[in-house]
Amino acid sequence: MTSTWTIEERSFRLKDAKSYEGLFTLGSGNLHVRGSLEEHLDGCPQDVIVPPGDTERHVEHTVKWGAYVPGIYGRHPLLRRQIVNLPFFLDLAPHAGDEKLDMQSSTVKRYRRALDMRTATLTRSLEWRTKTGAVIAVRFERFVSAARPALCVQRLTLTSDRAVDVRVLGGIDARVTTLNADLFSSVTPGRAGHGGVTCAVRTNLGDDVFMQTSLDAPGAALKHTAAGRCARAEARLRLAPGVPAVVEKRTAVTTSRDQAPASPARVLADAAELSYDDLHAEHAAVWAGRWSDADVVIEGDAWSQRSLRASLYHLMRSLPRGDNRVAICAKGYAGELYQGLFFWDTEMFMLPFFLYTQPAAARALVDFRVQSLPGAQRTAARYKYAGARYAWTSDDKGDECCGPWVFKDHQVHVTADVAYALAHYARATGDQRYLEGPAARVLVETARYWMSRMDTRSGDKRPHLLGVMGPDEFTPMTSNNSYTNRLVRFALELAARHGAAAGAAAAERRAWARTAPALPIPRSADGGLVLQCEEFDGMAEMDINAEWKNRSIMFCWQVPQERMFRSKCMKQADVIMLMTLFPGEFTRAEKLRAWKHYLPYTTHDSSLSFGTHCIMAAHLGLEDEAWEFWRKAAGLDLEVKRRAPAEGIHIAAAGNAWQAAVLGFAGVATAMQSDVLSLTPRLPAGWKRLAFPLVWKGTPVSIEIARRRVSVTNRGRTSLKARICGRLRTIAPGATAAQAL
Repeated sequence: MTSTWTIEERSFRLKDAKSYEGLFTLGSGNLHVRGSLEEHLDGCPQDVIVPPGDTERHVEHTVKWGAYVPGIYGRHPLLRRQIVNLPFFLDLAPHAGDEKLDMQSSTVKRYRRALDMRTATLTRSLEWRTKTGAVIAVRFERFVSAARPALCVQRLTLTSDRAVDVRVLGGIDARVTTLNADLFSSVTPGRAGHGGVTCAVRTNLGDDVFMQTSLDAPGAALKHTAAGRCARAEARLRLAPGVPAVVEKRTAVTTSRDQAPASPARVLADAAELSYDDLHAEHAAVWAGRWSDADVVIEGDAWSQRSLRASLYHLMRSLPRGDNRVAICAKGYAGELYQGLFFWDTEMFMLPFFLYTQPAAARALVDFRVQSLPGAQRTAARYKYAGARYAWTSDDKGDECCGPWVFKDHQVHVTADVAYALAHYARATGDQRYLEGPAARVLVETARYWMSRMDTRSGDKRPHLLGVMGPDEFTPMTSNNSYTNRLVRFALELAARHGAAAGAAAAERRAWARTAPALPIPRSADGGLVLQCEEFDGMAEMDINAEWKNRSIMFCWQVPQERMFRSKCMKQADVIMLMTLFPGEFTRAEKLRAWKHYLPYTTHDSSLSFGTHCIMAAHLGLEDEAWEFWRKAAGLDLEVKRRAPAEGIHIAAAGNAWQAAVLGFAGVATAMQSDVLSLTPRLPAGWKRLAFPLVWKGTPVSIEIARRRVSVTNRGRTSLKARICGRLRTIAPGATAAQAL
């Protein structure tokens, strides 16, 4: 039986290769590499270029190399600022005679590839029946060191049933493109001492990336080649029957943007005295600490356990720790889609996981928005508004990189989402001073933007936000989107309270405080239904089931955009999202009415929709619906056959899966919703136990929920108040409070 810590590939299928490459991505936060085969596949070039304007040519890669450093961007001829696919440094290809191991053409048996999420280690084993007659047991192992974030370590073990000569080629290959464009202005391969090769590239935006690899094979004869865009070392070995031969490869990657500059040679030298096992042990120790802080244990459902751990693994892998110049990109640095850029995903879907498990690491995510404030100010000025407006699709400088105008111009709620996230950090950590520091300027400048963005109507003194798109991207240019208006209310109130720290005058703060409650939250005539926006119920009816004939393809690919934009159809949660953020402001009857009203119109084309609906269904006691949405939310990137992870990880959905388990099924209220730790569990029928750690305002706690009992253990040094199933308890340090269910 496969461990719930492991994701396995039991046979190689070319049609699934890209999906496993995405799913098996390794990373240290600062360096990420897709799960590509070390020996690559013949006939699958990675340097295909499609010139701008060539609309007749489409390139679909069957396999896709990918190596990424957060913050290393180039200028793409069509997409402008784009994360750069760096040279492929995993190259480690065994040859027997004239035959190179190739998963398409070689005879391979007993294949298994596995990602051990506990230690962030990828292994592959197979039996290679070579054309020489020798049967060689092959084992690949690799990890990107969490202890030495610029270092990738690989090990290849070959064991033959008879004597045979083999060659192993390992190097760095810069014959790569980024979304079919060459983003390098220069490539310089070279050699470095015995068994070493180098490659230096400069992007077309001026960033430098330096790579150096060393190949070590005891008893082997080594030689080097460096030509064009490729540098390789070759080790020649004679395998004795039954005697394992080991080839180790270490690669260091450094860049011109590193905060602590070091050459790749220095990185390799610092690790030179340590064995593979030593390096793996220190790497695994770092991951053990991360899992201790964050693992969610589910007993009674191996599928849910493995699926949720996959989400948590990729969240922890993709965070650029200690670097607030970047955040987590939309594909979790496992692919180039969405350009390696940043969305509201960070604040609303990923930040909560880090806030309540690793709050020190979460600080970099909120500080990213603080340090990129100048970009938000440039965006506001470009639209001729005051203050700061955060980009819908932000680069590392905070500048807008979104192409389609309908999203770029109208999805303004991200600016209020940023303010919400700053407050969430302050409340979750108990550090209210954070809002009086540099974050205060963000609150002030975004409040100034909102005041200049509002409109008035003839005969109506209230402020209005018109021409906006809420979370639902199928309903554009609407009036008074409820989600947007409520978040803007919150942002203005926050700025009114803390704006003095950034120099806002008393009169300006009073204006913000007056304006906030005046922003309308539209409701039905009887007051019982929160309207998504003023226009939604007046839009054209659409028979979604009749229009959506092929459910394996997203709804938006089957219906023209202009028709979607004038009809009652929704991409994702909007009012439901609002109600999960501010649950105390709505009665159960109002939530249930919104659920019944909007769910039939919702296509869930966005991966962000399932987890939010799971949380709401759990809160409403809709057990079957909650379970259905959980299955869709938690297992999204394990759907290899549907190619879900082929272009990268749905990293915001990964964060939403954690929220569905902890905020939904465990019923934990966030620090934005409760001053004390509060939980009201609602376990799925098949789960025997749900257990996880949290950090509540600086106090570490352990929560354990069984079918008939819930307990909270205070792991901190001060007393903790907790409301368990409605009963307020005070828990002394080291003590446990239990409550029957």
